[in-house]
Amino acid sequence: MDVATLVSLGLNETQARAYIAQVKHGSVTPPQLASLIGITRTNAYAVLDQLVELGLGRKQEIKKKLVYRPENPVALEQLARKSRQQALERERTVQAALPTLLNYFYTFSEQPGIKFYQGVEGIKEIYNDTLRTNKDIYVVRSPHDQDLMSLDFYIRYKERRAKQGITTHMLNSSTDTSQWNAESDKKFRIDRLPIKPQDYTSKVELSTYGDKTSIISFGEEAIGMIIESPQVAEAMRQLFALAAAGAQAAPRE
Repeated sequence: MDVATLVSLGLNETQARAYIAQVKHGSVTPPQLASLIGITRTNAYAVLDQLVELGLGRKQEIKKKLVYRPENPVALEQLARKSRQQALERERTVQAALPTLLNYFYTFSEQPGIKFYQGVEGIKEIYNDTLRTNKDIYVVRSPHDQDLMSLDFYIRYKERRAKQGITTHMLNSSTDTSQWNAESDKKFRIDRLPIKPQDYTSKVELSTYGDKTSIISFGEEAIGMIIESPQVAEAMRQLFALAAAGAQAAPRE
């Protein structure tokens, strides 16, 4: 057992040194501890009481003197578990506060938040982010999406998306209609606008949902990014509306 190990469990350095001194000597009085680890008597009383509060020590009075004994080191496991639970609670608190804080940040700053992803698992994480955000999606679909992702993945993704009540507004240049029709689009909450295959042949998919915009490059690159910015997202929605209006007005062959 060393100081660094105890500090990693959440103790400060003085608490760690005090606990080790207790374990080595069996019991200590505050004056003894002050001498052993080089702190003042006032601080020795304080740190020993802190160890009692942490469940790592106990206090008793013997012949009108306060004596502190260490708890079994097994108590360190309980302390580690408690620290882990507290860390998870702090993480949940941050996650709950993050949307509001980001809204303030983007309101008063022009700096967007950008995250980059790579490989199949990274691309899956972008799709999972649309589910976590739980907002309607505006997507210019690439006809090459299944060059990288399997059909089974998209089916599961569409099912989860629809179950959450997310509507997907899609510009679709794919000529393969075997996997979609009016009935399936209704089932999966897809508002699909077919466009000519030659009008969009890129391997890049563009999506906007909530305050986020994702860009996914399929094929050999398999890279993507999420831009979190209300201004960028609103611009992308307006561009989507312009593209949709142009597609609807275009003559059909």
